[in-house]
Amino acid sequence: MGETMTQPIISIQDLNHVYGSGDLSRQILYDINMEIYPGEFVIMTGPSGSGKSTLLSLVGCLRSVQTGSLRVLGQELKGASDEQRTQMRRQFGYIFQASNLLTFLTVEQNIATSMELQGIRDRATMRERTKEILSHVALLPQLKSYPRQLSGGQKQRAAIAGALVTRPKLVLADEPTAALDSKTGRQTIDLMHRLAKEQGSAVLMVTHDPRILDVADRIVQVEDGHLGLAYSQEISLALPGLKEEQVTEMEIQPDVFTYEPGANVFREGDVAQRFYVVLEGSVEVFHERPNQPRQFLRTLGRGQYFGEIGLQPANGQRTASIQVTPDAPAKLMAVRGEDFRQLMHGSNLTAVAIAQTIQERVRTSVMTEALPSLDTSNITQILPTIETLRYGAGSTIIQVGDEPEYFYIIAAGVVEVLDHNAQGQTKVVAVRTPGEYFGEIGLLQNRPRTATVRAHPKNTVELMALPKATFQEMMADSQVTQSEVARVVYERLKTLTMR
Repeated sequence: MGETMTQPIISIQDLNHVYGSGDLSRQILYDINMEIYPGEFVIMTGPSGSGKSTLLSLVGCLRSVQTGSLRVLGQELKGASDEQRTQMRRQFGYIFQASNLLTFLTVEQNIATSMELQGIRDRATMRERTKEILSHVALLPQLKSYPRQLSGGQKQRAAIAGALVTRPKLVLADEPTAALDSKTGRQTIDLMHRLAKEQGSAVLMVTHDPRILDVADRIVQVEDGHLGLAYSQEISLALPGLKEEQVTEMEIQPDVFTYEPGANVFREGDVAQRFYVVLEGSVEVFHERPNQPRQFLRTLGRGQYFGEIGLQPANGQRTASIQVTPDAPAKLMAVRGEDFRQLMHGSNLTAVAIAQTIQERVRTSVMTEALPSLDTSNITQILPTIETLRYGAGSTIIQVGDEPEYFYIIAAGVVEVLDHNAQGQTKVVAVRTPGEYFGEIGLLQNRPRTATVRAHPKNTVELMALPKATFQEMMADSQVTQSEVARVVYERLKTLTMR
C-alpha cells in the first residue's frame, strides 16, 4: 500500500460521464468510486468500449468532469477551468502505447523537455537527473541518439524515463506494452514498476496484456461503464493454469470482504466453506490448539491464497487459524466451496499446483508440530529433500541393528516401538502418533538402530522421511531444535535403560 492511508492521490466518488446530448446522448461511465494511494500500482482492464479510456482521460485532466467528484493530488476537478486542468497535467507522468518521443530531439533533449514542462530549469540539475534516469533504464549510451536510432523497447524505456524523471506523484499509462513483444514488454513493465515504487509514485495503467497483471497491487475492471473487481484476473493469477477466459465462462461470483488489522478470518477446527485470495494486505497462518502455545506457520500476501486444504473433502475442517496481520487491514476475495471445486475441474495444471501447495503446507504444519522451535525459513529449505513413505498395517519401518538413514516424522497413522529382550522376545514399549518423530537416536549417536518400529497392526502409516544429511544440517542450523531433540533422546534412552 501507499505511504499514508489518509491522503489518496486519486479519489473518485459517484462519477458519471455522458457523450453527446439529447436523443444522441450515451452514458459511458456509471457511479464510479475508487481511491488510489501513494506507491500503489493499479491496473485497469476491460473490453474495448467499456469506458476505461474515458475514465483515464478524466483522471488525466483531458476531459471535464460532468457529475460526481474527482480529486487528483488533493484538487477537485469538477468545475476546474481549462487552465487549471492544463496546470494539473504538468504534474503527471504519461506513458502511452506509442512512445510519443519528439523525433527531432535526442533522447537527452526529450528528457530535458519533460523537466522544463515541470518548471525545472537548472542545467546542472537537468544533466544530473537525465543521466541518473537513463542509467536506471539502461539507455545512458543512447544519450545523444535520436528516436529513429532506437528499437521499440528502447523508445518505450526512453518514454518511461521522460515520465518519471520529474518524480511525479501520479503516473498514467495507456497500453504501454501493446507494441512490444512479450519479453520486451515484461522488461519494460518491471522497470516501470521498480522506478515508480522507488519514487513512491501512484500508477494507474490501462492494459489488455494478461502477461503483466501480476505486478499490480490491485486490478480493477471496467465493463459496460461500471467499475468493479477484476475477479477473473485475480483468480487466474492466484491459480496457475487457469486462464481468465475459463474463469469468466464458469460464471463464478466471489464475495469480497475487508477485515480490520488483527481480525480473525477463521479458526482451526471451523467447518471449511470458502477458498480465499488475498487482494490487499496480508494474513498470518498459525496453529491454535488447547493448552499449547500458538505456532506460527507463514505470512500470506497479495495474490496468495489459503483455505484449500479444508475444502478437499467437502465440508472438511480448517487445519489452521488465519488472522489479519496487525499493521494494516486486509481485503480478501472469498470463493464458495462448490465454485472452488469447479475451478479445480477446469484445469489439470491448477489441480496439480493446488496439490503441490497442499503437500507443502501439510508438511510444514506437521514439521512445526513435531519441532515447534524450528524456524519456518529452515522448514522451507528442508521441504524439497523430504520423501513421503507409506507403510501398510503391521509393516516394519526400521529394524533394530539397521544402519540409520532417515529421521521420520509421522504425518498420519500410528507406529509402535518394539523392544527385544535377551530371549528374543519382543514387546511394544511405546506408541507414536501424528506429529511425533522417531529415528533420531541412531542419527545423533551415529550407531545402529536401537529399536524396531512398525506400523500399528490396525492402520497404514504415512511418514515424512528426512535423509541423514538433511537431518544433520537441520540440527546444525538450529541450536534450539538441537537441544529440544536432545532432551527427547535423553528421555527415551533413560526409559530404555530402566527397562
